[in-house]
Amino acid sequence: MPIAPIRNNGQEQSLTALLRNIINEYPAGGGVLRELCQNADDAGADTVEFVLDTRQYPTENLLHRDLAKFQGISLLAYNNKRFAQKDFESLMRIGDSGKAKDLTSTGKFGRGFNSVYNWTDNPSILSGTSLLLLDPHKAWSSDIGFPGGPLYNFVANSDEPEIKNHLAAFDRFLGSYNTAFEGTIIRLPLRSEDQAIRSEIVEDHMSTSRKDIEDVFQLFANELVESLLFLRNLRSITLKINDRIFAKAESIVPNERKNDRGENPVNEGYRQVFVEQSKDHYESDFMMEIRILGNAEAGTAPPRPTKIKYAISHYLRKSTEDKSLQKWARNHKLFPWIAIANPLDKTPNFDGRLFTTLPLPIQTKHHAHIHGIFSITPDRSNIHSGGDTTMSANSATRLGAQWNQWLLQECAPHAWARNLEFIRSENFSPGWDFWPAGKQGEGGNMLWMGILGKVFKKVVEDGYELLPTLSGVVKSANKVAFTLDIPEDLHFSLRDAGAPIVFPPEDRRTEIRALDHKKMGLEFLSPSTGRYHLTTIKNSDALLHLDMKPRMVLLDYVLSDCQVQDFKNCEAPLIPLSDDTFRGFEMPASQDDRIFIARDETEEALFQKSRERTVKTSALPEKSWAILVKHIAEIQKHTRIKAWTVEDAAQYCSSYEFNGVTEPAPVVKIDKPKFNDFIELFWKWISKAQHREAGGSTSVNALKDLWLIPLGNQMFQRIGSTSEYPVLDVSANKGIGSFLKQAESALANRITPEIMYLYTGDGFPQTTKTLQELGIIKDYDDRASLMKWLEVTLKVFISKLDYGEKTELIRHLFDLSRDCSASERLCMELTIRKLPIFQEANYSSPKKRPWISIANEDPNSPITYVGVENLPITLDTPQHIFIDTRYHELKGLVSNLQLFKCPSPSEILGDHVVPRISETGTPNDKRREGFIKFALDNFKSLSAEACSALSTKEIVPVSAKKLRRPKDTVSGKYGATLYFKEEKRCAIRSFDKEYHNALVSLGMLEDITDEVILERIRSYSSSGHSHSDINDKVYTLFSHSKPPPQPLSKEYMELCWIPATNSKGKPGLFSALQCRSQSFRSLCNYSMPVMEFPISQGWEKWLGWDGELTVEKMNKQLQGAKERHDHLSLAHLVEYWYKIYLSGKLWGTVDAELRLDSQEWIPGSSGRFFSPAEVFFTGAKHLPPYYDTVCLRFIMGKPNVRQFLIHVGVKPSPTFDQLKELQDRIATEGPLSAQDLEVALYIVEQIAIQHSWGQDRDLISYFKAPDQDGVMRTLSELTTSGSDASISLRNRPTLHPRISESTIRELGLPTVEDRILASLNDPCFEQDFSQTQSPKAVIRDTLQRYSVESTFSEYLANAEDCMDEEGKTATRIDWMIDHSTNYPTEKLITPELKAVQGKALFCYNDGVFTNKDFRSIIDVGIGSKSQDFSKIGKFGKGALTM
Repeated sequence: MPIAPIRNNGQEQSLTALLRNIINEYPAGGGVLRELCQNADDAGADTVEFVLDTRQYPTENLLHRDLAKFQGISLLAYNNKRFAQKDFESLMRIGDSGKAKDLTSTGKFGRGFNSVYNWTDNPSILSGTSLLLLDPHKAWSSDIGFPGGPLYNFVANSDEPEIKNHLAAFDRFLGSYNTAFEGTIIRLPLRSEDQAIRSEIVEDHMSTSRKDIEDVFQLFANELVESLLFLRNLRSITLKINDRIFAKAESIVPNERKNDRGENPVNEGYRQVFVEQSKDHYESDFMMEIRILGNAEAGTAPPRPTKIKYAISHYLRKSTEDKSLQKWARNHKLFPWIAIANPLDKTPNFDGRLFTTLPLPIQTKHHAHIHGIFSITPDRSNIHSGGDTTMSANSATRLGAQWNQWLLQECAPHAWARNLEFIRSENFSPGWDFWPAGKQGEGGNMLWMGILGKVFKKVVEDGYELLPTLSGVVKSANKVAFTLDIPEDLHFSLRDAGAPIVFPPEDRRTEIRALDHKKMGLEFLSPSTGRYHLTTIKNSDALLHLDMKPRMVLLDYVLSDCQVQDFKNCEAPLIPLSDDTFRGFEMPASQDDRIFIARDETEEALFQKSRERTVKTSALPEKSWAILVKHIAEIQKHTRIKAWTVEDAAQYCSSYEFNGVTEPAPVVKIDKPKFNDFIELFWKWISKAQHREAGGSTSVNALKDLWLIPLGNQMFQRIGSTSEYPVLDVSANKGIGSFLKQAESALANRITPEIMYLYTGDGFPQTTKTLQELGIIKDYDDRASLMKWLEVTLKVFISKLDYGEKTELIRHLFDLSRDCSASERLCMELTIRKLPIFQEANYSSPKKRPWISIANEDPNSPITYVGVENLPITLDTPQHIFIDTRYHELKGLVSNLQLFKCPSPSEILGDHVVPRISETGTPNDKRREGFIKFALDNFKSLSAEACSALSTKEIVPVSAKKLRRPKDTVSGKYGATLYFKEEKRCAIRSFDKEYHNALVSLGMLEDITDEVILERIRSYSSSGHSHSDINDKVYTLFSHSKPPPQPLSKEYMELCWIPATNSKGKPGLFSALQCRSQSFRSLCNYSMPVMEFPISQGWEKWLGWDGELTVEKMNKQLQGAKERHDHLSLAHLVEYWYKIYLSGKLWGTVDAELRLDSQEWIPGSSGRFFSPAEVFFTGAKHLPPYYDTVCLRFIMGKPNVRQFLIHVGVKPSPTFDQLKELQDRIATEGPLSAQDLEVALYIVEQIAIQHSWGQDRDLISYFKAPDQDGVMRTLSELTTSGSDASISLRNRPTLHPRISESTIRELGLPTVEDRILASLNDPCFEQDFSQTQSPKAVIRDTLQRYSVESTFSEYLANAEDCMDEEGKTATRIDWMIDHSTNYPTEKLITPELKAVQGKALFCYNDGVFTNKDFRSIIDVGIGSKSQDFSKIGKFGKGALTM
């Protein structure tokens, strides 16, 4: 006998829940209008109108009284084709549309129409003779016996008033009621707020207003122009608000042909390829013009229509190469149909979209729209792209992604290339704006990217004349050069020249770069191919009229590979000449047609009169000029360009510069403008030319008949006459030559000019240099010649020179004295001694001293010459003459020629200065002061002996009247501060500042030494100065010195010299035994004087302060801190005790004498002091004056306070026994005092925190709490208050009303109601569930939306959301495949279950399914978690993925 189940838990779904899920997937908006357009196109309609009808229609005498509420504002959707019987039948099967098997229609899901429920609860359809009124709630329709959707023959009943009244709402399109209507009208009464509240279809009670539809119209109007592009039949879409046109779009295909069946080309191809399969493929191209009429405001003329033209190409294929994919696609009504719509008028912000007949909400970045029969999600929001890598290979989503990839990557490139060819055939030039966009790093899910490369490859390999060149002309691949990377200036120059170069835009280069260009046969742009392609257009208007700048960019490029032998192949006129014409590189037939290039600025300036044969180098780019110059030797062998030679230059000079000279005289006068500049520039060029060509003799020989040697006053000598008339040169612009030239000119201006026999060469420096190099003139800068000339011209030249000129002469003589031979040195010495170029050293100005010579004609003279530098004092001895050698050049000249000795500064100071300073003196002795300052100014030059001698002399001024020895003075910011003003131990500040380092070296004290420290301690203790006078000095002593290494003696320990303040605030001087530093303030401020500033630990140790405090001092400090409630000082003392305790030293003595365990010294939070047994860390805040918690500020004062308190016995909190004992202490017979009541209530709260009635019933049952009158009673006696207490319980004692409910719950105390209901039990009921509707259609739809692989994710989410009545959640999930088939197949619950006793997939989690979860399975589409915000799940469909 079959086993009976306990209940039915089958799955079902209500119609309203199904529709609610549909509109969640098809949200309100333009998508609803698109679905209705799709349906109309499938029906063969060519016109659709949407009318927002705001009129009110009859509400009486209708087909049912409840229909009156639908007679108001509505949306009408009209098309001019009838609704067929099969369409009515299809509406009955939601999700099981008849279109799925109809190959002539595009739709397939059978759910699109139901998106109208976004706006209405009761749509109606009128077509032919039928009127269908849909009522998904089965409200009013159940009354007439046709629940859900009664269908009427309105023609047969046209005379009935109910029909007439109902049809009035269709009058905008319905002409008569008694004839069949040749079209379809769908009426959607807008859902009112009242209807929305009662509706089971919409969530959140969303109503639909007139503004909502107007907003949709506004958005849909923006895509009208695109909506007609790929529809097979629909040619017009109109949006109206009542009678006013809101927007209208019409498509026109000029000269559109139709076959004998009346089919347009697309429909004909669709039938032949997909329906009949009589053709393998079909292609169609045409122009489509879309006319858009915008919104016309009331009372204004209608706006002019906007026209947009598209080039559209359709490509239809019978099948794919993959037979299994083809079979799957045809079963899912997917056909290889792709189309491209390219707008002819491009706009900057245009972004193409994907279409499946109608636009999808997917932007592609392409400049054209792509239509295809894609595998899309049922809500048309996306195409399948295979982004989920966990899908199996045969899943619908994976296969759909493969289909879409094949359609976009194989069919779309073919259609796009055809579209470009079609555009070109229509006399348009399809530039890059018409091509597909390139990949820009998009993810792999964007299957529509990557088309560009395939289109490009097809165009190149098939030889299409479609490649856009830089000039905008399209050409085939064999007529262009291709590039992916060129500079911007070259890009624009090639463009302006009209060069046949293909350079894709930046956004397309990445994808095109990845192609195998070599295999495709593309010729890349290079300087070589550039020369070839520019030659092909050498006579084009664009190139001939090209501006200079782009022409030079092209020149730069064609020369950049330096293949000079190939330059001749560039015949394009790119070389600029000085006469503003251009030439190519090809070699001319005549040498007279060759052109010269200037290799540098010199040649550019020099040869500028032959403009018709000179390259305009100022126009040449730097790179081009550099290449031409560098390779000119090779270039002039193959092209028309050549360089200047000396012979060319000589011919140029004869033709252009000396064409007026008729006689071959040795010297001529030439007074032409800028001729001097020409001569200078020419010799500069000759200097370079002699290195480039055969050499100097060749240059001189070529130039012998030219007057090119300048002699001044515009006189020029012929080169060939120098052997007869030699030229002497003193024209050098450096060294002695420059000086002689300038001095001669200056003397000529000051006195009567003398004959100096000098050639100056003024204004011709380069000429002179080149003439010297070629040996045409001789150099006069020779030591022997110069010395002889100086002796000869001594009276007329050197004796006449002024101070500056003599100084300059000395500099040049010094230069000549270096690096000369012995004979040259001897020659110079004899002459220099005779020259008046020396001065004696003294304090007078050098310009006022007389000049002397040092020639000593008497060998027996005792006079010795001594050289000194910068001597500000006068040294007068009869045996020495001190010569001023401050100038480097004179000193160097003396040294190089060994004229006399120049002692070092150390020798001068030691031999002549320090010995002249007396041992003592006064600041008023100015001569002595001068010697002192001179010695100190040059202190670094003093020898050790001189320093020792100087340190014994009184040289340091400490006042206006007194001098001290250096070792008797002090300096430094801190050292000086240690002394009193009357001690006069500091040097005058200005003197110290100027000579500080020297004085320190001579013995002045700068640091605070050990001796200074001890001397100062004794001085302070006996000085008689006040506390304030000594305080700063002692502070400086401690802060800026270190303690001496030897311990402080007993004598010094007893000296009173340390400034401190006692506990009463009185300052004074104390010994080291009497006080402590500021770091002891918190430890000693109540027991001994404390300094006002801190000192280092080293000083504290030196002063003996590192030892332990006495117990007497500790106790005094403790009492002082308590008296003043100074918790911080108390915390410091406790920290000190803790250190003593840890060290183990003396702690027993300290603890015994201070009696810390019984003394009240610990501050509580109430402000009182308690012993360790009376204070706690927590739990005693409200127990004063009996107990208290330790003051938080005291605990936080130092880090180890808590540890020490624990050591002395402070507990964490009062124990149960302590609280019980305290209760007993405060308990009385009557009510508690206010203070004790607060204590008692706090104790109850603490007990509730630590214990509960359920766990510690025996422990706390005799614990007490105050009742409502404040009387202490045991908990077992008390009951919490209740509003419904029976009379027998009303006199029972209740808890004090200030005891909180949370405390009562923690203690588990019973209420009055608990005591009354203690014996009652709750009954337990069972419920039964049953199915109400077959779920097959909704399950099938769910499986289309959820991939096989999503099952794992859905069940993982369910496990995550699982929680039973006790709050237990799932912590693991396991999947197991069971391959076994050995399970029993007989004696089952029912024989039909035999089929499922085989292989299976198990999903296990350790959570528990609740009754609520079982119920959610019944309510498909509702679920158990949609309103539970703690859960992830929402839609109630995840379980159906099984």
